[in-house]
Amino acid sequence: MAPARKRAWTGYIPLALCFAVLFGVSFLPPDTSLSQINAAGRISVCVPQSAPPMVTGQAANPGFDIELLNEIARRAGWSIAYSRNAAMTRDINPRSWHINRAQCQIVAGGVVLSDTTRSYMDTSAGYLQAGWAMISKAGTPAPERGAQAGFLAGLSGLNRITLGQHLRAIGISPVVVNNATDLKRGLDDGRYAYAITDAFTAQANFSEDDGYDMGWVPEDDEHFALGFGFWKGDTTLRQHVEGLLGDIKADGTFAALAEKYDLDPAFFCGAEHNC
Repeated sequence: MAPARKRAWTGYIPLALCFAVLFGVSFLPPDTSLSQINAAGRISVCVPQSAPPMVTGQAANPGFDIELLNEIARRAGWSIAYSRNAAMTRDINPRSWHINRAQCQIVAGGVVLSDTTRSYMDTSAGYLQAGWAMISKAGTPAPERGAQAGFLAGLSGLNRITLGQHLRAIGISPVVVNNATDLKRGLDDGRYAYAITDAFTAQANFSEDDGYDMGWVPEDDEHFALGFGFWKGDTTLRQHVEGLLGDIKADGTFAALAEKYDLDPAFFCGAEHNC
C-alpha cells in the first residue's frame, strides 16, 4: 500500500508548485512607474542626438518622435525633458547605449522593435514600419549583378549584417558613406547607380518630384516596426502611454504630424499595414 500512497502524493506536486509561485508573486514590489511620474508631473526620455526625421535637433521642427512625445506629455499633464545619447545611432544593441532609469523612463527616436531590443526592454506596440529603401534616378533600370550602391546606415536598429549578405547574394556592391549629403551627391554624379538607406532617411532626403525613384530593396522582406522603449516591469506607464497614443491616432493628430514630416501613410502601422 505504501507505494500506492506515494504515487498519489506525486500528483499534488505540480499544484503545490503553482501555489508556491503565486505566493512568491504576492511579494513582488508593486508597479509604481506611472504613479511616480504623475506625482512628479515630469517624464524624461532618452533619444539620439540626431536621427531625422524622428529627431532633428531643430527648434522649429524637432522631429516626429519628439513632437509625438510632446503631445503625449501634454495630454498626460507632464512636463518633458530629453536626454540625448549619440551612442543610439551607432549600435543596434540597446545594451551598448549605456542608458538607465536615472536618465529616462522612455526610450524613443527610431527604436526598432527587434528581438534584440525586446530582450533588453519592454516596448510599445509599433506605430511606424521601417526597412531598407533603394533610391535611383528616375528611369534607372532594375539592378543588375555588379551594380554599385552607396550605403548610409541610417536607423541604428536595422540589421546591417543581414542586409550586406542579401546585397551580395543579389550581386550589388555597397559602398559605405557617412552622411545623406554624400549619398545624394554620389547618386547624382553617377558614382553609384543606386543609393540604399533606411526608408525614413530616404524619404527625408529624396523625392519623386525631384526625379528619383524609391522603393524597398529588391527581395528584402525584413521590415520592422518602430515604437517606444520602456524599462522592464513598467507596465502601468507603458499602458498609459499606449492609451494616449491610441487617442492621438484616433483624433487625426498622428496623421497630421506624419504629414508635417512627409511620412508616407504606407509606413503607418494599423489595420491596413500590419506591423
